Amino acid sequence: MVAVLAIALVLLPLAASAPLFDPDEGLHAAIAQEMVRTGDYVTPRFLGEPFLDKPILFFWAEALSLRIFGMHEAGVRLPPLLFGLLGTIGVVLLGRALFDESTGLCAGIAYATMALPLAVSEMAIHDVGLVPFMCLAAWMLTKVWRGGGVWLPALVAGGSLGLSVLTKGLVGIVFVGIYAVCLVAARRDTLARVAIALSIAVALAVLVAAPWYVAMEHAHPGYLHYYFIERHLQGYLTATQRHAGRPWWYYLPIVIGGALPWTGYLAEAARRMVDDPLRLAVWGWFAIGLIFLSLGESKLVTYALPLFPALAILAGGQISRAFTPSTGFALHVFSLAALPIAGLLLLQARFGDVSPSLWPFAALAGVLVVAAGWRMRRSTVPDRLIDGIVWMSIVAMVGVSVVTPRAAVWMTGRDLARALNASAVLPPRILIVDERFGSVVFYLSPALRDQLTGESIRSVSLADLIQRVRVEPADAIVAIRATHLPRLARLVAAPPVPEAAAGTFRLYRAGALRAALQARP
Repeated sequence: MVAVLAIALVLLPLAASAPLFDPDEGLHAAIAQEMVRTGDYVTPRFLGEPFLDKPILFFWAEALSLRIFGMHEAGVRLPPLLFGLLGTIGVVLLGRALFDESTGLCAGIAYATMALPLAVSEMAIHDVGLVPFMCLAAWMLTKVWRGGGVWLPALVAGGSLGLSVLTKGLVGIVFVGIYAVCLVAARRDTLARVAIALSIAVALAVLVAAPWYVAMEHAHPGYLHYYFIERHLQGYLTATQRHAGRPWWYYLPIVIGGALPWTGYLAEAARRMVDDPLRLAVWGWFAIGLIFLSLGESKLVTYALPLFPALAILAGGQISRAFTPSTGFALHVFSLAALPIAGLLLLQARFGDVSPSLWPFAALAGVLVVAAGWRMRRSTVPDRLIDGIVWMSIVAMVGVSVVTPRAAVWMTGRDLARALNASAVLPPRILIVDERFGSVVFYLSPALRDQLTGESIRSVSLADLIQRVRVEPADAIVAIRATHLPRLARLVAAPPVPEAAAGTFRLYRAGALRAALQARP
C-alpha cells in the first residue's frame, strides 16, 4: 500500500492536468522555459531580464523536464512531484535512523499526506526541493551521532547541503545546524563527533555551491551581495522584502492547518514528549526552527516547509507506538472526509464557480473515507491500520484532484494566452489587472513569445489602470478577471461590453475604456 501511495502522489496530480497557477508556479515555469529556449543555463531570466531572487538547481530540474517531456503542465509538475517523493523517502530514512522501522514508515506516510507538503509538491516552487537535501544531511549526522564513521557521512552531508544551497540558499544549513544542536543536547558526549562532521559538511557545501555563485557574480557583479546580504540577512532582519510586515504568530495556524490530517497525533505526542530525550530533541528541532522563522521579518507560507519533517516524525512515532485508533485518528478521518467538500465550498465562496455535478463526487469521497475509518475503529493490527490510512489518503486525493482544476482556472493565465495565440499578433500593450502573469508567458506560442518584452506586458492595479488607459494605445488589451468587474463598474460608471472572454478573464480595448471614462459625468 505504501508503494501505491507513492505512485498516487505522482500520478494523480499529473492526471488532474490543472493549468499552471500564478503567481509563482507560472513564473518559475516561464523562467525554465526561457532557459531551454535560449540555452543559457547560468542566469535565470524572465522576459530577457535576469531573475536574481532564486538559485539555480530547481530551474535546472524544470528545464531538464521541459526538454525531455515538452512545454506543458506535466513537464513543469514532474520535478516538484519527484522532489516531494524524495522528501518522503528522506523523512522515512531519518525517522528510521532516529527510532525504528515502524516510526520511519509512518513518518513518511505522514509527511507525504500532510496538507502543506502535499500541496507544495504539486506546484513548481523551490521550497519542495529543499526537504530531500535537508533530510539526507540530517540522516548522515544521525549516523555520526549513533557512533558510525565521521568522514563518509560528513562528505555525503556536505554534498547534500551544497545542493540545498543551490536550491534555496542558506536555510538548509540553518535547519541542519539546529538539528545537530538538538541531537547533541540529547547526548552531550557526541558533541565533538557531530561538530567535526557538521564543520566538514558545511565546508564541502560551500565548495559544491560556489562555482555557480561565482559564475553569477562574474556575469552580474554585485549578485552575491544582493542575494546573501539583501535577500538573506536584510530580508530576515528588516522589513525590506515583499513578504514583510506579518505578525510573529503567522506560522502557528500554518503549522496547525498544514499538518492536517495528522494534527491530532501531534497533540497526543506533545503530552508524552518528556518520556524520551530523543523525541524531545525532535520537538526541539521543530520548536527552535519555528522560533527562527517567526523572528524573521519576511514570512511566507512555504517558508514553513522545513518544519514538517520533524512534525511527520513525531506524528509517525505516535501512531507507531499507539496503533489503537484514538482522538487523533478521529480527527484524521474527519479531515480527510471533509477535504473535497471544503475545497468546493472555498471555490464557491471565492469564485462562485462550482458545477453541480462536482458535489456528488466530493460527497462520495467523504463517505468512502468515513466508511474506511469506521471499519478501522477497533483495529489493533498495525499493518491494517497503516493500509487503511493510506487508502483514506488516496480517496481524499482523488476527490481533491477533481476540485483543483476548477480552482486553477481562476489562478492561471492559460486561457488569456490562448486568446492571444489565436490572434497571431500581439497588441502593442497587454495590461493585466491585479494578477501576476508568468503563466501567460509560458503558454504563449513561440512566435508571440519572441515578440514579448517586459514593456509589452504589465501587471497593474485597478486604480492604476484608470490612469494608464488615458495614455495607452487605443488597441492595447486590458485583461481583468470576471470577479473584479464589480470594482471596475464602481470606477467606470458605464463600462463597455467586453470585446471577448478568455476563460475567467474579460478583455477590453484601452480605447473603449478611455471613451467610457470620458463619457462619465
